[in-house]
Amino acid sequence: MQRAVALAMILGLSGCVTGAGIWKRDQVSLPMLAGAVAADLVVTTVIASQVQDFTIGASLGTAAAVTAVDVAVGCLIGSCHSLRL
Repeated sequence: MQRAVALAMILGLSGCVTGAGIWKRDQVSLPMLAGAVAADLVVTTVIASQVQDFTIGASLGTAAAVTAVDVAVGCLIGSCHSLRL
C-alpha cells in the first residue's frame, strides 16, 4: 500500500516541465527548461526514496522514467520550443 501511495505522490507532485509549458507556452527558455528537468528529477527522486523497498537505483530509475514522460508530455504542449524541435 505504501508503494502505491508513493507512486501516486510522484505522479501528482512532479511535472515541472509540463507545468512550465502550461504556464509559459512557447516562451519557455532553455535555462527554464533545464531547471524544470532538474527540479523534476530531484522531487521525484526524493519522493521515491521514501518508499521502504526502493533502493537508490530504484529511486533514480523511477525519477528518470517519470521525468522522461514529463518531458515528452511537456514537449507535446510546447515546452521544448526553445530546442527548436
